[in-house]
Amino acid sequence: MRYCSYFADGMLDHYPGWLEGLDQHQPPQAEALQTETAQSGLDTGLRRYRNHQMLRIIWRDLCGLSTLSETFSDLTTLAEICLQAAIDEHSRRLQEKYGNPMGEDGSEQQLIVIGMGKFGGRELNLSSDIDVMFCYPQSGECDGRRNLANDQFFTRLARAIIASLSDLTEDGFCFRVDTRLRPFGDSGPLTCSLAAMEQYYQREGRDWERYALVKARPVAGDRESGADLLENLRPFVYRRYIDFGSVEALQEMHANVHEDARRKDRMDDIKRGPGGIREIEFLAQCFQILRGGREPSLQTPSLDQALEHIESLELMSGEAVAEVRRDYVYLRRLENRIQALRDQQTHRLPQGEDLDRIAQGMGEESPEAMTSRLTDIRQQVSERFEGIFPAQPAPSKDNQWAERWRHLQTGRQSDEAQTVEPENSPITTFLRRLDRFVLSRRASRRLDRFMPVLLERIDSKSLDNEILNRIFDLVLTICRRSAYLVLLVQHLPALDRMLDLFARSDWVASRVIRFPALLDELIDPSLGQQIPTGKELTRNVRRLLSTAQGAEAVLEGLNYLKLANSLRIAVSQLDGTLSAEQAQIALSGLATAILNGVLEIAGQEIELRHGLFPAIDPDSPQDDSHHGDMAVIAYGTLGAAELGYDSDLDIVFLFEDGQDMSDGKRPLPPERYYARLAQRALSFLTVMTPSGRLYEVDTRLRPNGRAGSLVSSLSAFREYQLNEAWTWEMQALTRAHFIAGRHSVQVRFDRIRQEALCRSRNGDELRADLLEMRQKMNREHEAKPHLDTASSPKHCPGGLIDIEFIAQLGILASAQTFPRVLQVHATLPQIGQLRSIGWLTPDEANVLEETVRKLSQRRMMASLVPGEKPPALDTRASARIFAHKLG
Repeated sequence: MRYCSYFADGMLDHYPGWLEGLDQHQPPQAEALQTETAQSGLDTGLRRYRNHQMLRIIWRDLCGLSTLSETFSDLTTLAEICLQAAIDEHSRRLQEKYGNPMGEDGSEQQLIVIGMGKFGGRELNLSSDIDVMFCYPQSGECDGRRNLANDQFFTRLARAIIASLSDLTEDGFCFRVDTRLRPFGDSGPLTCSLAAMEQYYQREGRDWERYALVKARPVAGDRESGADLLENLRPFVYRRYIDFGSVEALQEMHANVHEDARRKDRMDDIKRGPGGIREIEFLAQCFQILRGGREPSLQTPSLDQALEHIESLELMSGEAVAEVRRDYVYLRRLENRIQALRDQQTHRLPQGEDLDRIAQGMGEESPEAMTSRLTDIRQQVSERFEGIFPAQPAPSKDNQWAERWRHLQTGRQSDEAQTVEPENSPITTFLRRLDRFVLSRRASRRLDRFMPVLLERIDSKSLDNEILNRIFDLVLTICRRSAYLVLLVQHLPALDRMLDLFARSDWVASRVIRFPALLDELIDPSLGQQIPTGKELTRNVRRLLSTAQGAEAVLEGLNYLKLANSLRIAVSQLDGTLSAEQAQIALSGLATAILNGVLEIAGQEIELRHGLFPAIDPDSPQDDSHHGDMAVIAYGTLGAAELGYDSDLDIVFLFEDGQDMSDGKRPLPPERYYARLAQRALSFLTVMTPSGRLYEVDTRLRPNGRAGSLVSSLSAFREYQLNEAWTWEMQALTRAHFIAGRHSVQVRFDRIRQEALCRSRNGDELRADLLEMRQKMNREHEAKPHLDTASSPKHCPGGLIDIEFIAQLGILASAQTFPRVLQVHATLPQIGQLRSIGWLTPDEANVLEETVRKLSQRRMMASLVPGEKPPALDTRASARIFAHKLG
């Protein structure tokens, strides 16, 4: 291996004893460095320790004894402990002279070092610079006899550290230090306070600095304060919504990278040249910048972790990510071989004998084989990036639609818009409203690029004024959040999809206008084709719970999850790929996953304040949930998995009996504890966020309705259902089932439900009670003059409510003899069960099932397209069955 590295060969000639133990993996240790600096002094000790460790790392790398990630880790650890040793020694020297730097609040101050680039990503190569920013918590001054301001103290400290690491001596150097990524670059102060740094990024931060901060990580000094700084800067780096406003900047940066790479002196540069290491890093950072605000898992300085999450989020296929990893590993291993040759910071392939040494170190048959493989990899890297983030051509100024938009703009500005379009046309109204907006120069430029594209597409379609008004309402909504204009220009199929959906559905249009972040979903070509399963939704919710910072961020994420998946379900139904029954099941599954997530975060908050209850049955299996022995029982459309697009959630909270006080600092008895848990969950479900509220919730189906406690113990619930519940409450119980919470509560609830519903009932009294309840509902509905009972899928004779009553009558009348009918909760499965036991004839069941499907489809579509009035359905057959069964 000495043949492959002049540096290793020279080190072993000078220090032959270092050959011993080179094959062993011994990560750099701060204690060993301290021993070396104690013997040789700081600067000499740093260099000798660094050279010894570099020899070992290079040797193991060349011999294939270490993985690439192990090499990265050892190099980064070596840089961190050398940096920390320099900080400790120079801090001690300065403090002896000036005292301790103190903050304005009287706290002792320490230097903070933020690693950037490969140092921040823990991906240092064999001859990397270490990119750092120096800062300190607060302004103030030292407490010694010779007063020195904190900024002067830490500037002197930073200069001393840089010199100890970077100066070239007879023992070489330790690490080159690059501080040009600090605020204002070379022209800015070497160190600054956290307040000054935050202010800089808020007021002066540029796009490239956002990308640089993706790799930022506290690496030495006061790491806790460094982590606080990066947390405060997170909103600057990662935008809450998918940041398509960055697309332009990303493409401009990529064009600059390409232009720089294609210079003649860069063609052999495997880092900055075409298809080099930088393009792979840039690819991952694009996904991180664009989607990191929505997906916290992407907020990592590690390229390896970023690729892992890009794959798990399905932003790239597993096969593509595997190819990226393979190409990256090859290029980084080659980079290490080039730098191991002479311990020089270069990324250029050498020529002659040195190229042969590199090829041998890579295990290639010949230099020609290596360069051929390298060419293929670099071409693949470039093609992959262009395929995912294609460059966009500049808009043509000669386009007729660009000219038309300019003409409209000119007419508006000269009060002559009516000469271009009629006074009350949608475009004229839009221009008049736009005139009230004050747009930034960037937003105006983006609008001028977008409008010709929009006008051309509108001209090719037959859209009525109502649809055009919706479209222009959206443009007015997003023109001041102009990143979405960029999105639609960058993704023309998304624009076409938006126009098509706006033309077909008021519901979709109103949601997108109110929550423009939904435009992000239009990019996905699978929109309307792939509906997440319950397991996938649960996994998404759990990912939110584990990655989002705080309850507010979790709720924001859950609201967007609901919006996005509701849109997908709606589009699937509009496209005819999802039936009404399937849409209802999908919406109910979405609500179930969200309810479980809400109960979990509410439980975490209550546990922090009041602790938990010890397990009632120590031998029963326990989970890691934070909601104790409580469960949510779904009633109504959610219980039957028949949820609509804007349905309320009918839920009841139950908890396990036999518990004493919770074990927290502020213990509570069970009923108060679970009441607070339920109240917190309800507040999370109904609170308004920037993405709307999750659901309207109705808890009136609990025992004793509004007069009853918000939560009920299982024993109290049983007592009520067996001895006090009305017939209509038994009807509701036929559709009720466990939806969230502790499994042990589910088991007991199912037993209580079966016990209550399987009781013997007088058939005539049961029919009379249900008929009276149905007639009461009709009277209440007819008392509302704005509601049309005859055309209502729910309330018309023989409609959905009548069929639900038929099914509920059958369940209540048959459960004692045939308890299996209780295994289902939705109307269609209940009809199927009643057919199987003979309570309904096959003809009756067929009529009811067909009617339910048609009416459910009409009801669901009425939510999506409320203005449409389809021809009335014939429900006379189902009405006759209702009269026969209940009359």
